[in-house]
Amino acid sequence: MPIGATRTLLGSITVIFFAWVFLSRQADLENHEINPIQISAGAYHTCSRFSDNTLKCWGRNRNGQLGNASYKSTGLPRRVLGVRSQGPVSTGGFHSCALLVSGKVSCWGSNDSGQIGDGPFGGVSQAEEIQNIVNAVSVSAGTRHTCALISDQTVQCWGANRKGQLGIGTAPTSTSVPVKVPLITKAKTISAGGNHTCILLAGGIIACWGGNEKGQLGRDSFSRSGEPWVVPGINSAIDVSAGGSHTCAVLSDGSIQCWGENNSGQLGTQPFENSHSPIKIPGINNAVSVSTGAYHSCALIKDRTIQCWGRRVNGQVGAGHISDTAIPIEVPGIHSAVAVTAGAFHTCALDSAGKIECWGSNDSGQLGFVSPTGHAPTRGFVTFG
Repeated sequence: MPIGATRTLLGSITVIFFAWVFLSRQADLENHEINPIQISAGAYHTCSRFSDNTLKCWGRNRNGQLGNASYKSTGLPRRVLGVRSQGPVSTGGFHSCALLVSGKVSCWGSNDSGQIGDGPFGGVSQAEEIQNIVNAVSVSAGTRHTCALISDQTVQCWGANRKGQLGIGTAPTSTSVPVKVPLITKAKTISAGGNHTCILLAGGIIACWGGNEKGQLGRDSFSRSGEPWVVPGINSAIDVSAGGSHTCAVLSDGSIQCWGENNSGQLGTQPFENSHSPIKIPGINNAVSVSTGAYHSCALIKDRTIQCWGRRVNGQVGAGHISDTAIPIEVPGIHSAVAVTAGAFHTCALDSAGKIECWGSNDSGQLGFVSPTGHAPTRGFVTFG
């Protein structure tokens, strides 16, 4: 065979080879299953982060909290535009925030108190990057404020501050510019609640600040605090969650202690009286994590089941919607959960197969599936289109 013909044949083989490699890689990408890896339930909406670092949200969208460039509520999960997230997404009252691959934070939705950060006070339906936050490792959205944990274990907060929930005193009453919380240098986990904020510190200590009218700070009174306050008696915590007006913590022995509002049994005790001191939840001794909603609480148990207690009127406890309960109830049918998140009046769980199931209030589509009565006391699976 002539040399020129040989070169032509070799060139053709090379082209075919690289084309085969390219098509094989494309097929691998197409066949690679993209699953939810994290969930967060807000007041009336829910968001999930996926294995390809994209986000989807569903539920109420009157303030743009779904981040899909519209203000139309939907029960069908929609892609959050312009966000690649490397860490947990967090849903608040009427806004959402996510940790970006760059270590910055992006937020969208209601901004009546500056809770989405930079810019004028007004809702936005697409994600906006907060310029003054760098090297963040997590973010937590409360009702009208937001806080970020920074890589140096400090904390920065922004948004509403009338109750001192930013940790800088009670002035100014709100700010769209992130401010550093003083005295915090060893934070490990942060959770923004209704009008208070709590953090887990090195050594298993918990500190809280902000509103305290129900005892949600865990201090020895019902007066608010605009600066961090260490919760007495908690020194082996591994997780903390700030709810509407109550707080819960998981201790290293797997038990759970809660404090604050107890009008529906969310502290696990009867009579339904508020408490500024931590109360041990009965019957739970092997919890992995805890999540607090407006008036209920749920725990992920080591055997991958979920137990909930508190308000049941919307079915958010997952076992009917009869009367409130101070006794933890196992959510029927869940045996492979890896995460649980409590919204205002609904709850969602992520299982080991990458499926999301939700129950409770569904008036805005926050459960991710159709329920004819506006709520679902029994769980259903989120439908991804």
